[in-house]
Amino acid sequence: MKNKKLIKKLTLASLIISSTLSLCACKSNSPSLYAGDASYKTEVNYSETPMYVNTAAVEESYDYYADYADESEYYYDELGDAGFGTTNLSTPIDENQAKASVAHNRKLIKNVDMTIETVSFDETIAALQAKINSVGGYIENEYTYNGSIYNNIKQNKYANITVRVPDTSLDSFVNDVSGIGNVTQKTTSTRDVTLSYVDTESKKEMYLAEQERFMALLEKAETIEEITYLTKELTQIRYNIESMESSLRVYDDLVDYATINFNINEVQVLTPAVIVEKTPGEELKEGFKTSVSNVLVGTRDFFIRLIINLPYIIRTLICMAIPVLIVFVIVKITIASVRKKKKNKENSAKKENETQNKKIESDKESDKAKESDKAKESDNSNK
Repeated sequence: MKNKKLIKKLTLASLIISSTLSLCACKSNSPSLYAGDASYKTEVNYSETPMYVNTAAVEESYDYYADYADESEYYYDELGDAGFGTTNLSTPIDENQAKASVAHNRKLIKNVDMTIETVSFDETIAALQAKINSVGGYIENEYTYNGSIYNNIKQNKYANITVRVPDTSLDSFVNDVSGIGNVTQKTTSTRDVTLSYVDTESKKEMYLAEQERFMALLEKAETIEEITYLTKELTQIRYNIESMESSLRVYDDLVDYATINFNINEVQVLTPAVIVEKTPGEELKEGFKTSVSNVLVGTRDFFIRLIINLPYIIRTLICMAIPVLIVFVIVKITIASVRKKKKNKENSAKKENETQNKKIESDKESDKAKESDKAKESDNSNK
């Protein structure tokens, strides 16, 4: 008897440790509820037992069917104000009955997307934060771009903010936020997860009932094989219970707190909330006025950017002038050298011509002298 009590104590201790470990595993692997209704892969198949366990002997030893046949029916706890009657454990929940029972206490996940324009970005963000605090909400995600001037082109500020507010304050919060800027787009979506929530709760209750049965069987277990088998099944059941509870907590968080996604953009001129039909004359007058205004604004911005960029322009001109000046000097030197060479050639050619002319003249003079000498000699001979 002492050995049996010791074995039971050790078994219960191992069960507690296994349940704790399964709880940790369940929290780190909670199912995603945005992909659709939650589905669970870790269902216990009680017909699959280890080869060394005599299931028939266990059932016969503890009078399983006789002692627990009256527990095949159980009662759901109340879900808010919606009460559910008795349901047979082996009988699936009637979908129409479930819908009718929880019609006044539905589980709705609400999401709102809003796009807001503003000419005072910082004041709008501060006003939004104040309204979030006033309803007891909080910012889940936030990305803010505070603008910049790149190449002297101004880039406006904008922010993407995800806010969670209590579901009961959603309508009043959205109405209040609509006044902090110009709302250009708003989308509201609601997802009904009532049936999934009720189904998850029913699975949890089923596993709790099975856990009680197996705990009662474990108290009466006598052999190591029976204790091992029941402990293994209780561990799996506890894991499934924790999985159901984790899913219900996620559902409750999404239902109790609505999600609002804000896209806040800084603009120079707000988009008109209402477009008024105008006559052709009014359109012509307003269009001409807008064109003149755009031209004046563009001219002003041009000169402003020109003055701002003047140092860069001067630097660019200097950088461009240096190679141009170098090329100009090289060209001038080349031209001067060519001209000098050409002039030298002309001078040398001129000197040669002069020398030749002088030689020719000297030759002519010498010829004349010879002729005169010959004439004198002929005269003398005639005399």
